[in-house]
Amino acid sequence: MRYRLLILLCLLALPLWELGAHAMIVARVPSPEDYRAAADFMRGQLRERDLISAAPSFSDPILRQLLGDRMPLAMAGRSDDAAYERLWVLSSRGALPPDVPKGAPELTRSFGELRVLRYALPPSRILFDFVSAWSTAEASITRNGAAQPCPLRTGGVPRGGGLGRGVLTPVARRFECDARLPWLFIADVVLEDLDNRPRHCLWQHPQGSEPITLTYRDVPLGAELVFYAGIYYEHERMREGGPIDAVISIDGQPRATFHHKDGDGFRSLRVPTASIGKPRADVSVSVTAPQPRARSFCWTATTRAPAGAP
Repeated sequence: MRYRLLILLCLLALPLWELGAHAMIVARVPSPEDYRAAADFMRGQLRERDLISAAPSFSDPILRQLLGDRMPLAMAGRSDDAAYERLWVLSSRGALPPDVPKGAPELTRSFGELRVLRYALPPSRILFDFVSAWSTAEASITRNGAAQPCPLRTGGVPRGGGLGRGVLTPVARRFECDARLPWLFIADVVLEDLDNRPRHCLWQHPQGSEPITLTYRDVPLGAELVFYAGIYYEHERMREGGPIDAVISIDGQPRATFHHKDGDGFRSLRVPTASIGKPRADVSVSVTAPQPRARSFCWTATTRAPAGAP
């Protein structure tokens, strides 16, 4: 009898505990007014080379709704924080982004259940951003050993896009390498990588064993070239595609090869450039794949000054 009474009391206590826990969770949920006040404060303090982030990650859509006009594609789909000198964090429940600097923030403000934090980042070392300058480059496709230019095109009726379908093609402005094959183009896009993170990068889909090449003239080199690349998650997650190679050449000389195989995700390669002995040079990226089907290669790169340089 005593055990039955104990079981009955436990059964009665369980819904009471759930109701109490629910009340605590609801009490800690930031209100729309909290978000608006925090966003207004951040907007009034933002300046050039400020990075905006939110934590936990599920609050990111709210941040974009309120401050999306101050978050360009390059920020939303960034590969690292090298282009920025301050980091703003909209934090709920004490959460922080994974790339937050070590140490205490230089500024903290509370807005109800939200906190706005600001961290100092090292001075930017970026000398040249290949993604932002893509349309100033020269594109070519090699057929039967002969390089042919890929003209810069605009317009067209886009098709595709949506969940699981990749980017809309043709994109509004692109180097068109084969009008019969709409995926053979070069342009900046935003796609999801293997971790479903957005990446603002240059789409450069291979055609096969002959390269598709993008060449930039008179690029400031600095100390290193930092290259990131990967492919669209739907084309990688089943581990059924073939490898991809991107050869990075400086003044016509191959300096590094980025080799991608399914499962690698979006990763980086650092190419030292200080030893080249000249401040500026032509830089090209040539992409090939023996099995080019669904090889939606997308990359981003920057050249960077030596650490500590102004």
